[in-house]
Amino acid sequence: MKATHKRVIGILIWAATSTTQAEDIKVFAAGASKVAIELAAPAFTRMTGDTLVVISDTVGALRDRISQGERPDLTVLSQVALQTLITQGHVQAHQTLPVGVVSAGLAVKRGTPVPDISTVEAFKQTLQQAKSIAHADGARGATTGAHFAKTIDQLGLRETLQPKLTVLPFGVEVIEKVAAGQYELGASQSSEIVPHDAVTYVGDLPAPFALRTPYKAGVVHNSAAGERLLKFLSTPAGLDAFQASGFGK
Repeated sequence: MKATHKRVIGILIWAATSTTQAEDIKVFAAGASKVAIELAAPAFTRMTGDTLVVISDTVGALRDRISQGERPDLTVLSQVALQTLITQGHVQAHQTLPVGVVSAGLAVKRGTPVPDISTVEAFKQTLQQAKSIAHADGARGATTGAHFAKTIDQLGLRETLQPKLTVLPFGVEVIEKVAAGQYELGASQSSEIVPHDAVTYVGDLPAPFALRTPYKAGVVHNSAAGERLLKFLSTPAGLDAFQASGFGK
């Protein structure tokens, strides 16, 4: 049997076993996973009738909102952040799903020259030559933003880059503004860069500054609706949405 046939049959079997009434399902999706959830949503809605209501923010902000009492049905966060929610009792370990790994990297506006960041020296030169650079706010819980800011300090470039460096609230906003030509370089997660038609993914940050972050989906407070969505995300169609949006294995 062909793989595509197996995939279709598996999804149909899963859909046939889902008999719950349609409802809105609230999803807290960190910026890196927002596109993946949006890609998965139409197929999930066709199969179940459920509608996904997606709230996106930084990993840290969404983790803290759940810690402080908000109750989405499902959340998609970094593995570390989700483990915090498990420790706090908001998520059960057996109700989680690894969805892939994202990398910290750089973006440029599509059609502009793609700089070399394959080595540390090339990376430093690219940063020094750029007219403007943006990254997300690590203080708000942006994973790549915090890492990129630390990397600049470790490279000894803080004083040099400060006049042309802008910190924005979200990684998604960084990429939107790079696409609009407002910034020459944008640092963000691969899954926020790869799906965007108006930017080019320059590549991962070079070793030893590379950062690969595993992500997981988790049901919050045993939500039955969240469990339905988690089950769908575990199918090939659900996992394909993450791969299509720049998640690796």
